[in-house]
Parts: sequence; structure tokens; C-alpha cells
Amino acid sequence: MKLIILVFAITIITKINAQDPSDAAKHIGAGIVIGVAGGYSAHKITNGQRGWKWAGAVGSSLAAGLAKETLYDKPKGYEWETKDVLYTTLGGILSGMALDILTSNTRRRNGGGKNCGCLVINLDTENKLDLPLFVDNGTGDINSELQAAYLLR
Repeated sequence: MKLIILVFAITIITKINAQDPSDAAKHIGAGIVIGVAGGYSAHKITNGQRGWKWAGAVGSSLAAGLAKETLYDKPKGYEWETKDVLYTTLGGILSGMALDILTSNTRRRNGGGKNCGCLVINLDTENKLDLPLFVDNGTGDINSELQAAYLLR
């Protein structure tokens, strides 16, 4: 299996012509933009299902790369460039990773679990707390004002 992969990699490397780096960057950038749009749409439509988010990101960028090569370049007489499709799809993979990181952090965002960083308050309705309305030489920090008012009661 390793031999087959090595032969395949050497074949691809020897067949690749040098491509302008700015052209590759444009394809990756376009793939990222299209992948974010497709992946985020799939995320919203499927209520956050991870597989559909990835399918939306990678699938939309792959479809855009294939459409560019077949519908835009082919009628103009340009050669088919698989590298352009691969670079556009790579942008979709990168956007899928970014969307996965940015949208799947629901436990912390929704406040679930022990270490959510939420402030939990038990309301004490029996004891009335007199809070100062205005302090002339206070620090201006609401936490210290509340602590002082609690300790001075």
C-alpha cells in the first residue's frame, strides 16, 4: 500500500507544472469564501449537524471549482486544470475546519457543564439589601460597590 501511494505521489509530482502562487492563493481564497457560505448554510438548515456542515463547505467549493473549469474556462478554449479544482476544494476544507471550530462550541456558549464561567445567583427575598445610589469618592467599580454595601448592612 505504501508503495502504491509513493508511486502515485511521484507520478503527480512529476506531472505538475509550476503554477503561479498568486493564482493558487486566489483559488484557495475563493474556496474559503464559497465554503463558508455553503457550510454555514448547511449548519443552519440542519440545526448544527457536523457532517452536513462539512458536506456544505467542501461540496460547495468543489462544485464551484468544477463549474469554473467546465463552464468558464472550457468555452474560452483553456485547458482543464485539476490543480485549480483541488486548490478551490482545499479552501473549502479550510473553511470547514474553521466552521467546525467556531460553531461546535455549544457547551461553553450555552453555559452547560461545571466550568461554564456563569454567575449563578440565588435571590434572597427575605433580607432587603440597601444599595447606595451615588457614592462621591467611590471606585466606580460595581463589584466593589456591591460588596461594600453587603458588608456594611
